[in-house]
Amino acid sequence: MDTGSGGTLLKMDRVEEINITIDMNDSIETIHGVGGSEFVYKKIIDEIKLGNLYNRDVKVEIGIMDYGFEIDGIIGIDFLKQVGAIIDLEKMKVYSSSDKENKNVC
Repeated sequence: MDTGSGGTLLKMDRVEEINITIDMNDSIETIHGVGGSEFVYKKIIDEIKLGNLYNRDVKVEIGIMDYGFEIDGIIGIDFLKQVGAIIDLEKMKVYSSSDKENKNVC
């Protein structure tokens, strides 16, 4: 998770393993961050589920993600806002706003 990242970014090698493919309708854009710039494909995928946080038809960016350390993806603020995530830094837990009272956490 990266609340400083505006978008959700997935590593190309990892999405290929779960049969998410790039097609002609996917646009190519350049993103910029602390690690520099990179070309990414923009795509809408069926769903993302992270513990109790779930959303359908999610916009993601897919890129090489060669940052000098191993990372499979970044869950950005876009997804976190869409699902109403509440981040409890003291407990290092992420809650869905609808699940907070029920104590269902990631």
